[in-house]
Amino acid sequence: MLSAAISAGAVLIVVSLSAPASAEDVRFAAGNRTRGLAGGWGHSWRHGIPGYGKTKSDVQFAAFHPQMGWLVTDRLELYGEGSLLIYYRPTRDFSAGLAGIGGRYHFRNDRAWTPYFTAAAGLLWTSLTVPEVDRIFNFQLLYGIGIRVVPRRGPGWIVELRNHHISNAGTAGANLGLNAGTVVAGVQWILR
Repeated sequence: MLSAAISAGAVLIVVSLSAPASAEDVRFAAGNRTRGLAGGWGHSWRHGIPGYGKTKSDVQFAAFHPQMGWLVTDRLELYGEGSLLIYYRPTRDFSAGLAGIGGRYHFRNDRAWTPYFTAAAGLLWTSLTVPEVDRIFNFQLLYGIGIRVVPRRGPGWIVELRNHHISNAGTAGANLGLNAGTVVAGVQWILR
């Protein structure tokens, strides 16, 4: 499944970069602000950050991410998002935090849809008790690829595949870390 997702992402990027554009088709630009609400589903996996693929616990969760950002260039958006993870496997637990510093690099800004790469980092509180998580307060690191649909007016959409990594950065215990492949989708507003 991972190789199919990577292949599909590569095809979308190549297709989006090949079509010509005109100046009047620009959908977002430097100085625009963004707001969004996204939800998702995640499942633990052994992939993710090289050297930290030690996830063995079967962890599944639903996620909620309110987001806000600022386009600092025509293609680079700095953003932050809240993280509320509601675990239902192995036990009913919660995580809450802030990925306060993040970025999205959009490959185009003149299409109704554009692929992007995203990465963010922040802090996370969790009640989850699995061997990979050694303490209550942890760090979170996420990265992935996505598609943003940007209509001329009204809200747009995002769909994203990301790795969500939780660990204590070596501050306690074995620091195995928990990686989860996550699918995120949501509504986005670009405030022009």
